[in-house]
Amino acid sequence: MLGRSSKRIDLPSMPATLARIIQVTNSPDAAAEDVANIVMLDQSLSTKVLRLANSAYFCRVNKAETVTDAVVTLGFASVRNLAASASVVNTLFPREMFPGFGWQEMWVHSVTCAVAAEALCRQMSGSSNQESAFAAGLLHDIGKLVLARTLPSRFRQVVEAVRDYNFSMVQAEKNLLSTDHAKIGGDLAEQWSFPESLRAGIAYHHMPEDAIDHEDIARAVSAGNLLAKRMSKHYVFGVAIEVSLKDVADAAGLPCAGMDRIVDEVRNRMQQCGEILAWSNSMPGAQAMAA
Repeated sequence: MLGRSSKRIDLPSMPATLARIIQVTNSPDAAAEDVANIVMLDQSLSTKVLRLANSAYFCRVNKAETVTDAVVTLGFASVRNLAASASVVNTLFPREMFPGFGWQEMWVHSVTCAVAAEALCRQMSGSSNQESAFAAGLLHDIGKLVLARTLPSRFRQVVEAVRDYNFSMVQAEKNLLSTDHAKIGGDLAEQWSFPESLRAGIAYHHMPEDAIDHEDIARAVSAGNLLAKRMSKHYVFGVAIEVSLKDVADAAGLPCAGMDRIVDEVRNRMQQCGEILAWSNSMPGAQAMAA
C-alpha cells in the first residue's frame, strides 16, 4: 500500500462535504447561509452542528432553530473544525475491535485532550488560539485511526507491544513501522487541507518544538495530551501511565501552582461535552461500555 505517510500507508480521500466547507469558509465573501447550505447536504453533520450550537458548551441564550442560526452561533472556523472532526469520526473510526484496545476510551481521551488544550492555551503567554487548540486536541490521534484501518495486523502488533513491553504508542509504531501516528496524522491533515495551525497541532503534539510558526498550538496539545492521560482511563487496557501536574506544567511552559485550577476547569468543561462525547455511540464496543 503506497501513500504519502510512510510509503506503505494509503491515506483516505477527504469527504466531498468537508472539502466544500473548507473551500467556502476560506472565502472572504462567504455568508452564513452559504456554509449552512453545504452543511445541510449531510444529515449527520447538520444534526451535530445544531446540537453542538445548542449545547451547554456554548451557553447560547436563545435556541438555534436552523443550521444557519447554528453557523452564526459557532462561527465559520468552529463549523470547519466541527466538520473536520465529524468527518474523522464518520470516515476513519474502525468498525472492528482490537484486543486490549478501547475506541470509546480513546474518544474520551481525545475530548479531554481538546478541552485541556483549550484551557492551557488560554493561559499560555501570547497565545490566542484556543479554538485551534481545541480542534487539534480533538484530532491529535487521527494517525492511529489511519493505522488501524489500513494496517490492522500491524496495529494489533503495536497494541501488543504497548501492553507487553510497556512501550509508548510512538515507540512501538517507530519500531514496527518506521513512522508514527503524529506523522501520519499530519500527512492526512495536509492532504485534507486542514488549516496550518491544526496540522501543526496534530503533527507535532509529541515534539512541539518542531512546529515553528505554531509551536503554541502544538505545545498546548502536547500538554493537553499529558493532562488527558492523567485524567482519563487509558485506552490500551492494562497499561498505567503516571503523569504529574508538574509534567503538564513543564510541557505547557506554565507554573505548576496554577495546575489545580486548570484541572478543575477541564473537569467542569467535560460535563458540558455530552454532545461531542456522544459521537462515540457508534464506535466498536459502545454497547459493552454502556452496559
